[in-house]
Amino acid sequence: MKDKLKAYKRYFKYFFITSLAIGIYSFVWERYFVTFPEYVYESESLPKEFDGYRIAIISDLHLGSLDPEIWIKWVIKKTNDTSPDLIVGLGDYVKKRKTDDELKKVWPLLLTLKAKHDVLFVNGNHDHWANYKLSLSLLKESKRSLRNQHKILKKGKSEITIAGTGDFWEDKVDIDKSLASSPLKNFKLVITHNPDATQTNHDTKINLFLAGHTHGGQVRIPFFDYSPILPIKSRNLDKGFRKNKFGEDVFISSGIGWSILPLRFNCPSEVPIIILKSKQK
Repeated sequence: MKDKLKAYKRYFKYFFITSLAIGIYSFVWERYFVTFPEYVYESESLPKEFDGYRIAIISDLHLGSLDPEIWIKWVIKKTNDTSPDLIVGLGDYVKKRKTDDELKKVWPLLLTLKAKHDVLFVNGNHDHWANYKLSLSLLKESKRSLRNQHKILKKGKSEITIAGTGDFWEDKVDIDKSLASSPLKNFKLVITHNPDATQTNHDTKINLFLAGHTHGGQVRIPFFDYSPILPIKSRNLDKGFRKNKFGEDVFISSGIGWSILPLRFNCPSEVPIIILKSKQK
């Protein structure tokens, strides 16, 4: 009986230590030690002049009590240090609902992002939940808004088109309108917060969507690459490169912040760097 009791105590000790280690790893390591993975995207439609073009994705910062300003500044500095050609902000820059304070704190930080070519933003649902009018006003005042509009990016004699949408839950999404009057032949890149926006009907063929919102599920089951909790309708659009129902390419960033519970497991925080590669001969 004593031997069994000792065995139970030993098993409980191992279980407690293992659980504590996983808890610390999920709460601290995967959340705060942001990764900067590189993902290559190849396209025959991309001009050769844009071969090697680097795009850094800032998504779901969720500035708040557990994602403080000092940490956000560190993430921004590290992003700038990657020397990208373009930085895109995909929304959910704050955490709380009905707060002007977080919006007013985060935007001066966002405006310190630096890229060789440009820095462009759209909003997410949390930004609207904080204060709908203020979030749109700050976005517009940044003079870097891509909400429901497009911009031509030029390099040498070549150009590509980048467009943005409003948030799928709290704003308007009209992909065709965002690209109205843009050159039909151009490689087209669209940034949006919620990947469900890529499933909305549109006639314009999009080469690549960039989205966030899902946090990659935050917790992913090892070996199955599966997350049980996702805040989207199209559960296949969860993380990394995917295809929407139109057969178009969508990249979904796991983002930086958190939702529901402040932890991540098998899904580290990331600022992805998309490297465009031309397949033109």
